[in-house]
Amino acid sequence: MTKRWLYYTLIVGALPLLIRCFILLFLKEVTWDMAINPIDFVFLGLTLNLTNIIELNGFKKSKNIKAGFLEDGVWISIIAIIFLAVNLGVLFLDDFIQILVLNKHTLKITSIALCVMSLLYSLFIVRKLDMKES
Repeated sequence: MTKRWLYYTLIVGALPLLIRCFILLFLKEVTWDMAINPIDFVFLGLTLNLTNIIELNGFKKSKNIKAGFLEDGVWISIIAIIFLAVNLGVLFLDDFIQILVLNKHTLKITSIALCVMSLLYSLFIVRKLDMKES
């Protein structure tokens, strides 16, 4: 299951980041601001949490895994999706308005932090389900 999760979710979710890095290889002048776009990290986090929900719901009929663990996992992923969606909305708002009211550095840090937490939580779920499955 870990390989399937890695191939299907992590690579597909990280496509915006990978494409951005590929494009930057061909540019003469590259800055870190061009390389690190917080929206790419938010979409990766959203992809990871949506996959968590799908995987956990797929195990609901399994007798090896406690229903409480599955329900808690789904709710944690839903809460993470809400935080990521709010962050995404603020990032879109920052693109639409020309007035500097938002701290771009903080938006970048929170986007990356939420993505890393989603990645770590997804890894936890995958490992836990792998142990229960075998």
